[in-house]
Amino acid sequence: MTKKIIGGLAVSLLTLSTTSMGAGFSPASVRALGMGGSSVASTHGVDASYWNPAAYGFFGEESDYDNNHMADKDFGLDLPNAMGGYNVFGPIEANRLKLQALPDPTALPTTGTLSPAQIQDVAKIINGLSSLDPAPMGADVFADATIGARVSNYGIGIHNTLDVNVGVSIDNTNVGFGDVFTSFVAPGTTLSNTIPPGALNYFSPSQANSMVTSLTTSANLTTDKANAVVVAYDAALAADPTAAGQQQQNVDAMNTIANASGTDITNNTTAISTRGVNISEIGLTYGYAINDELSVGGVIKYMKADIIAVDAKIFAQNVDVTIDKNNVESSSDFGLDLGVMYRVPSWQLGLTVRNLNKPSFQHSGAGTFSGQPYTYELKPQAKLGAAWMPTDTVTVELGYDLTKNDGPVASSQSQYWNVGAEWDVFNVVALRLGAFQNTAQTDIGLVPTLGLGFNLWAVRVDIAAARSTKNIDLNGNSVPAYLAAGIALSSDF
Repeated sequence: MTKKIIGGLAVSLLTLSTTSMGAGFSPASVRALGMGGSSVASTHGVDASYWNPAAYGFFGEESDYDNNHMADKDFGLDLPNAMGGYNVFGPIEANRLKLQALPDPTALPTTGTLSPAQIQDVAKIINGLSSLDPAPMGADVFADATIGARVSNYGIGIHNTLDVNVGVSIDNTNVGFGDVFTSFVAPGTTLSNTIPPGALNYFSPSQANSMVTSLTTSANLTTDKANAVVVAYDAALAADPTAAGQQQQNVDAMNTIANASGTDITNNTTAISTRGVNISEIGLTYGYAINDELSVGGVIKYMKADIIAVDAKIFAQNVDVTIDKNNVESSSDFGLDLGVMYRVPSWQLGLTVRNLNKPSFQHSGAGTFSGQPYTYELKPQAKLGAAWMPTDTVTVELGYDLTKNDGPVASSQSQYWNVGAEWDVFNVVALRLGAFQNTAQTDIGLVPTLGLGFNLWAVRVDIAAARSTKNIDLNGNSVPAYLAAGIALSSDF
């Protein structure tokens, strides 16, 4: 029975795909995506509610410092501003290949004596499971959409963000095997308290002693039984040509089995864990220009969250990761964002702090492995931007996250630097390019971005895309580690 459970772990991990998404600053509007996710200092539309609400203070305000036509804007609409994509990170492929190389665990018998070949298969399975990399891994799938309106210094918007993490937590300690060692040796076989000369054809005496020590101290076997196990193990590996030169690897495998034998597999916490939130916000924005150079602004948001929290033990007989209404609980809170914008001719600086009051949402934890309540908390996130505008049609901006932002279960972290440029050719076609990189995790590498904007008199259409320079192997295919695209329809007067 225990061998079938081990086999279930290998098969489940091999076929599982994981997703996750962080709660930090994403390129949450199409113009920003085209400019490398940098918009804190140069934002000038309805999406300023996200990037820097202080921009609202400059709308409609005549000034000699008006670098990007803010004085001409009294009214605006976003219908809608939407983007989505994915991000792959962590040792998904490395773990998949390790599991794929293992023998078929379901072929092992549940009773009786193991053959020499089956003894070696057990060793390979345990050695493979113990070598899995438990580092955070996942494939972020993200989506963001906003519908909003702006009148003078006031704005209202509806913003929806989906943030889900489905991952595997690996427990390769609690894998006790009960009477597995009796299956190594034919019934009635005994040895003395020393291994007879010439009984070893594969392991060295020192390697054999290492395994005997583990079996007697950790697996609680008597010395004669431990010797019998090692001799049977030696014979199985000596008969297998593919095991040549892998003595130490197989010593480590046996020691892993012995060290785990004192644990109880029923306590194993290896699980498929789903954590996430779908947040719908209604936000009210206001900006106030203190003078021609300095403006402040804020957003107060009513936030309704559908919280997902469910675990499924891989060692359960019937693993069911279906998410239904019993796994989803609703919770509400308010959020507060603040922004500051400073400008002089040709230059603008911006600072935005989102979720200043740490809005949080609760789940009872009824469907989790621990049974403990789960809290999804949006910690304060700060981003700084600096923009150079040598003409009223050219913008170059740099941005940097001042905070490191966690995902829903801290499986992914983000802290971006961003750079982007825009050239609004004859105020008809806006050409945008940029790049960004996550300094908290290096999996995606550098991500270049491109964007276009088309002024069609009363309506503006924006498109943008981003693709990482780094590819990752996923299920045998080479795919970009990061890919995103978006489209927006807006109007500014």
